[in-house]
Amino acid sequence: MTETPHLKRRSFLLGRFAEAHQPVGPPVAVIGPSCFAFRGIACMSCRDACPTGAVRFELAVGGARPTINADACTGCGDCSRACPADAIRISSVEEAS
Repeated sequence: MTETPHLKRRSFLLGRFAEAHQPVGPPVAVIGPSCFAFRGIACMSCRDACPTGAVRFELAVGGARPTINADACTGCGDCSRACPADAIRISSVEEAS
């Protein structure tokens, strides 16, 4: 069943429209494919910059690979600013999954 146009307008005016489109959950860091570590270059700038220790490196074939512990990540962006490859962005939890 679709909502009539005047009810949609009322919801928008009362602020319910904005509430429905807010990202759910706190922001977290997401590491993209341009990360130096994915190309075999030893770089741990993001890990060193993270105040909560949310950026971890796990051993893998070809070198260590970065991962983000979403429970520890506060979305502060310190890792993103420290990344020389601009490989880290801050995103909502749904987009990161």
